[in-house]
Amino acid sequence: MKNLKVALLGMFLLSALSWWACNKDNLQSGGKIVDVTFAGRIIDEAGLPISGAQIHLGGETILTNDQGIFRTAKVKLPDNDAILTVNKNGYFDFSRAYFVEDEAFQTVTIQLLRRVQVGSFNNASGGTINIPGGVTLKFPPNAADASGSIRVFARYLSPADQELGLFMPGDLRAINTGGEELTLATFGMVVVELESTSGKAQVAEGKEVELSMPILSTMAADAPSEIPLWYFDIEKSRWLEEGSAQKTGNQYVGKVKHFSFWNCDVGLPLVELSGKVYLDDEQHPLAGGQVILTTTASGWPGYAITDANGCFSGAVIRGVEMELTIQSFDQCGSQILYTQTIGPFNSNTALPPIILNSSVFNATTVTGLLLDCNNQPVQNGYVRIANTFAFANEDGLFSYNLVSCNSISSIDVQAFDLDNLKESPVQTVALPPTGGTVNIGIMIVCTGLDEYIQYTLDGQTYTATEPSGVLDDSLNNDLTVYLQSQNGTTTNMYMVFGANQTGTYPLDYLSVNSLQVSSAQSANVSTTVTTFPAVVNDYFIGTFSGSFQSSQGANHTISGNYRVKRDY
Repeated sequence: MKNLKVALLGMFLLSALSWWACNKDNLQSGGKIVDVTFAGRIIDEAGLPISGAQIHLGGETILTNDQGIFRTAKVKLPDNDAILTVNKNGYFDFSRAYFVEDEAFQTVTIQLLRRVQVGSFNNASGGTINIPGGVTLKFPPNAADASGSIRVFARYLSPADQELGLFMPGDLRAINTGGEELTLATFGMVVVELESTSGKAQVAEGKEVELSMPILSTMAADAPSEIPLWYFDIEKSRWLEEGSAQKTGNQYVGKVKHFSFWNCDVGLPLVELSGKVYLDDEQHPLAGGQVILTTTASGWPGYAITDANGCFSGAVIRGVEMELTIQSFDQCGSQILYTQTIGPFNSNTALPPIILNSSVFNATTVTGLLLDCNNQPVQNGYVRIANTFAFANEDGLFSYNLVSCNSISSIDVQAFDLDNLKESPVQTVALPPTGGTVNIGIMIVCTGLDEYIQYTLDGQTYTATEPSGVLDDSLNNDLTVYLQSQNGTTTNMYMVFGANQTGTYPLDYLSVNSLQVSSAQSANVSTTVTTFPAVVNDYFIGTFSGSFQSSQGANHTISGNYRVKRDY
């Protein structure tokens, strides 16, 4: 696939910011506008797909399908500031700014953190909340801008977590109080949200909450006596400096005036490090490999993910020795495929090619060709290969280097045509016991999708593939249906209506393509549910129609029908 790249995630102390593809420009304050397409998947903390997650990119919004997969249209974004934001009810929001190239096809894997309640306090009296992992919040009386019981949702993000780059917001680009853009080295992060009986809450004007952050024993020797505090601005995808924390025993203690993600960080001198990882020879790059770097003196961890060309590149601490290890978490868990001591580096460095010996694991290249019902190449398709996926190019061809450490003798493979609402049968493919190449050959993608939604907006018909349907009891049995598809342009629908049986209902909310609709206007569109799912995996089947005025002031008409499986 042309210019296929995987987002290079969090590196070192940590500068996820600086990880981009092999052919890169130096970090710059500005950026030229380029054309880029994003694709990837959104997963939860168990590695399972999250359907119906909203992906915001370049003013457009699409949603993940039931496999957690999304693919955007081509959008124009700054090459050093392509900001992608992800939202999903029940999870903390995520955003990150990526480095991209012109005409790039950027693939990413993002893990969302579930929004977990860790405690509550009475606002009139205040209270102390202990967050798993060692973070403590001390709320003074009347700390929140709401009354009554205040629920606290929070998560601690340890800098020692080897998967930090999967779920950490941003890429540790930051702006200090002087307006300078920096790269940060983290001693720990926490995300906090407050909620009252009437909705989300914040710290009241004039109040401060004491925040205590643990200092890991492996980092204690490097911990300064005072450290800046930074909060995350999700729209800018930057950490902004605000206040400081003092070292008290094995904790940093400071005060904050509002909540989002907070970070105890310092800046360190950095140099650029790049390399390529291959399987057996330089003709077989390792895609999706985790490159982990750990300082030998203090144990500071960080990692990146290789792109489709086996590339990794980014900023590391200048003048320190590091241990480089390579793993494949999806396929081999924590098994180490390669290790080497490198550094110290005092200037920008490109490592010699790293070639893994596949005698300690199975490395299989899976290839194939996707054809549609007319035996023409599928131009907008992807393939699920075991628990991962590969996108085909515009000629319908795909190739993926699969690493297996668990003596897997076969894998399931299925292809999808996003343009024509088709899928192939699931094929079970035998893997050679010693690795090698498996050519699946032609995969005919010609079976009608089990789920769909079709709608006609102002006379133009769209079809959304692989939607998800949710019956959410927390919303008074409202049914929430998320739908998304790619048809050359960004096509998506998001509608909400209250229902717990068949019947006709007005929509409580509607968003279609790029049109946002007020609740008063969405009520002018109604849906008739002809089949209502009694249990998960049954189907919502129905029609909808009506007219509305968008927030932009234009009048629109819409009608359509759907068959959507209830996911939960």
